[in-house]
Amino acid sequence: MRSFFVCILLACICAFASESMFGNSGSRSLVLGDGSSTRGTASLTPMYAEVAVDSNYVIGPGDFLDLMLEDKYLSIQVYPDGRVAVEECGAVDVGGKTFGEAQRLILDLVSKKYKREFCFVQLAALKKFRVNVMGAVGLVGQHILEPQTRLSWFLRAIGGTLPNANSEDVQVIRGKDTIHVNFADMTTNGNFENDVMLEQGDKIFVPFIPMGDHITLMFPGFRTSVAYRADRTLQDYFDLAGANRMHNFGYKAVCVREPDQDPRWITLSEMKTTIVAPNTEIEFFVKELFVYVGGAVNYIGRYPYNPTWHAIDYISSGGLNTITGSWSQVKVWRGDKLKAMDINVATDPVLPGDVIEIPKSHYESFKDFTLFMASLLSVISSAFIIYVNYK
Repeated sequence: MRSFFVCILLACICAFASESMFGNSGSRSLVLGDGSSTRGTASLTPMYAEVAVDSNYVIGPGDFLDLMLEDKYLSIQVYPDGRVAVEECGAVDVGGKTFGEAQRLILDLVSKKYKREFCFVQLAALKKFRVNVMGAVGLVGQHILEPQTRLSWFLRAIGGTLPNANSEDVQVIRGKDTIHVNFADMTTNGNFENDVMLEQGDKIFVPFIPMGDHITLMFPGFRTSVAYRADRTLQDYFDLAGANRMHNFGYKAVCVREPDQDPRWITLSEMKTTIVAPNTEIEFFVKELFVYVGGAVNYIGRYPYNPTWHAIDYISSGGLNTITGSWSQVKVWRGDKLKAMDINVATDPVLPGDVIEIPKSHYESFKDFTLFMASLLSVISSAFIIYVNYK
């Protein structure tokens, strides 16, 4: 029994000694007896960069460096004070230095113990950093970013910009300089020239659209606005609103409602040439719109609405005949209570839901009236004769 307890005690002592000598020591590497080493646990994950990291990369807290010192291989971390420590060599301040400068400083430090020509320094992992974002974005505040993060990726990662954001003037404030980025041009036209790489300490501001100076766009189940500018067309507002990335429901027509103006309808193709006033509402219609034609035409019924057509076009589609009246007699019934209106069939606009009435000519109306009177007199005379005979 005594020998059993002695064996257990010896096993515990050996385990404790092993953990003390070879246990994990955080970010420090484990140097083996033959001079080889394993990498520290903090830098086991490989780091991928969008572009090659050259000697101008600025070293800072959070960066990891790989050192090859003759027959040893170490991983060291840049500490919050900007210094790095190399075992048996000391420490050196590399914070704020370029990678090329940091290489020289570290090689100068280790050359006290190792032969400089057999030493090598390389970047193992790049530091994460923080930026602040404010304005018309989904998530305002401070965010931690991966190395080499571009502005476009960052804005998408935080939920994108708000519908009332002025995405044409996203501002990246870097020190005393302000970089103006047209994010809308980037997302719509693929212009990535201004897709800047964010840096530590950048401040990003996305302005809101000024109140009372905008264009409202209304889609099925969605409403948004875009900053007004005098030289923009409806197609520009459509693109800036991100409508190209929305589901296309199959728009049939566009209604333009300018302030203090009657609504007007245009086709989708006319959007590229149509310029509107500030505070205009643009509504995109999905449902099929119709105009109704009735009266003295060959084909009475409803016709698909065409914003470029006038009354004469619908009447022609209905098929004119010899009993049709003059153009001046044509009327349009409009509104919820269908109020009759006299129009110019060649120039006045026709709106969806209008009822176009094509009357008979005066001659045909007079002929119908005389036929009716003749029939009425014939009935009256027949009734009189029957009455007299039976009496």
